[in-house]
Amino acid sequence: MNLIEVKPVKFSFFEKQPASSMSQAFVYTNEDNHFLVVKNGDRITRSDLRAGKYNKMYIVNMSTLNFQYENEVPSQDRGRKFFVDLSIDYKVVDPISLIQQNAGEIVTYIQKKLPYWLEEITSDYPVSEAKRVKRHIEDLHEHSSMVAGLKQVGVAVTDINVLVKQSSHDQLHDLEFVKIDQEHELEQHRREKQLMKARSLAKEIQESIQKGDLLTALLIAENNEDARDIVKRQLQHEESFRFEVQDQIRRLLLDPNVNEDVAREQISKIRAYFPHDPVPEHRPSTARIEDDDVRSIYQMTKGE
Repeated sequence: MNLIEVKPVKFSFFEKQPASSMSQAFVYTNEDNHFLVVKNGDRITRSDLRAGKYNKMYIVNMSTLNFQYENEVPSQDRGRKFFVDLSIDYKVVDPISLIQQNAGEIVTYIQKKLPYWLEEITSDYPVSEAKRVKRHIEDLHEHSSMVAGLKQVGVAVTDINVLVKQSSHDQLHDLEFVKIDQEHELEQHRREKQLMKARSLAKEIQESIQKGDLLTALLIAENNEDARDIVKRQLQHEESFRFEVQDQIRRLLLDPNVNEDVAREQISKIRAYFPHDPVPEHRPSTARIEDDDVRSIYQMTKGE
């Protein structure tokens, strides 16, 4: 967009020169480069036109204009970039300077300078400091070679709005890290829940085993393969141990050097471990072995 339009000046008794406005100024000039600026609703006088002082009129756009820029720019981190969405409001404040330097195509100037100016800023920051980059760019009014260049041609930057974030590629890159962290958190939570369940299950199974109720322990563990295997091994161990104890009792009772009192004492110890008689072939119908039973077993074994 060109901020300047040029027209020849012609005097006419029947036509008035156009009136300026807040958004449009007229700059009259002659071959000696004398300038007359007409703005804010004024218009050139008939006397100035009749005298032939001016032969050219520049129409200058004085309204506030906007320049939009969206692009990815390098960061301090190798291979990583910022995405910059920049909005610059600007306006002509000195129309004579604009005309003298033929800077009507100011957009071309901004498009040329802005990428270099942004890269000078962003290349000093890692991608993790997008907020600092934003603040730095917003300080464009105070320290910028680009703004200084615009001032030289009579253009002022009136407002800047900027959004700075990681490039789309870097956002996807960081998203992968987030997914990994989230999956790790979920897996850790699953393990904690599984551990809590396993501890509760193990407690129930252990209580059943301690009571001698191995069938209940097996039923509790039936939906858990690992627990079921543990209970089965415990069952096998208990059965083997029971057979071993039964064998030891038989050898004890058959030992001619063991009297009845010693046998009674040893069987009492066994009874404290087993809630049931480990000698099923001599066990009566009741669950416990009474003292008379021990005496009977002892006498029968000794052949008395």
